[in-house]
Amino acid sequence: MSLEISPSSGTKREIAVARQATSVAFLHRAPFTLDAYQLGFLPGFREDCGYQQTQYQDLDIPVGMLDNNFRNPDLERYVARFFEYEPRVGVIGDAYDVDEVDDYVAAAREIQGSYPEADLVIVPKCREVIDTIPDDLVLGYSRGYADRLAHEFSEPTDWRGRRVHILGGSPLKQLDVIQQLTRPTLTDEPPADIVGLDWNGLHRGAQFGEFWTAEGWNDSGRDADHVTVRKVVRHSLARLKEFWQSHGVWPDSTPQADTFEIEYGGPAPSDLDGAVCTECGANVWTTRRGPFVAEYDTGVICGYCSYECYFSHRHRNNLEEIAGEQSVYIPPA
Repeated sequence: MSLEISPSSGTKREIAVARQATSVAFLHRAPFTLDAYQLGFLPGFREDCGYQQTQYQDLDIPVGMLDNNFRNPDLERYVARFFEYEPRVGVIGDAYDVDEVDDYVAAAREIQGSYPEADLVIVPKCREVIDTIPDDLVLGYSRGYADRLAHEFSEPTDWRGRRVHILGGSPLKQLDVIQQLTRPTLTDEPPADIVGLDWNGLHRGAQFGEFWTAEGWNDSGRDADHVTVRKVVRHSLARLKEFWQSHGVWPDSTPQADTFEIEYGGPAPSDLDGAVCTECGANVWTTRRGPFVAEYDTGVICGYCSYECYFSHRHRNNLEEIAGEQSVYIPPA
């Protein structure tokens, strides 16, 4: 007979609060971070990278999270970068032994003197380090492609009662960590407070036309016309946001909650990259009513010379529209 732990309503509320992050970050370059920012992700980059946005005019994306260059760490350089970019979340560095912690804590105190509201993260790389990091600082839980992952040297109980930011790892792996660190226990250990998480693996699949879903990578955009890497990444970001919302992890407020109203507007003829009908090859601009335009959940936008071409192409290729009837522009009679 299995032993079931049935949490009280008070415990359920405590766990729900603990699991809801303050931020879900996406660290990448422009224009991918712009799309992420507009969807409510916390944008950012590693301190040696930047958004690489010099080719864009009037593009102003705030630096919400600043990661350290873990392959070439330099604490003094990182602190200088923090004061330059003024992020909301800062991953100060990886502590491989107890002797490194004092320097990281000193850097955190220097930053806190000017930015007391910032979430400052120190990443333990051995079990002994966890307890030496002050409780007001955030523990970085490595789950991505780091040289030493958190679950390799620690137990979930080591992280309970602490503020935690999950660094990397696919969403399903991150969800498993969240559940391990917050679920009720027989000994009534307090849950970890999941302050934030980040993952930038969407771009790797998008280069091959694959977008992320909770059921795995979907490659239906691999051979579709008009699909760009940016569209696939944007589609994955929307799926990822829905995933975290469904599990109660997505934050209540997002970086641009007061300034952005993101709504799906549907495709328009101006979105077409060419004049060729996707189905029959005719020129969509020479037909009596002009182009029919449809946007599908792979991110592709297709133009058709007639409703018949739109209907037959969609059904023959089993295409799903991204937002139902709103996804089809039908020209006026």
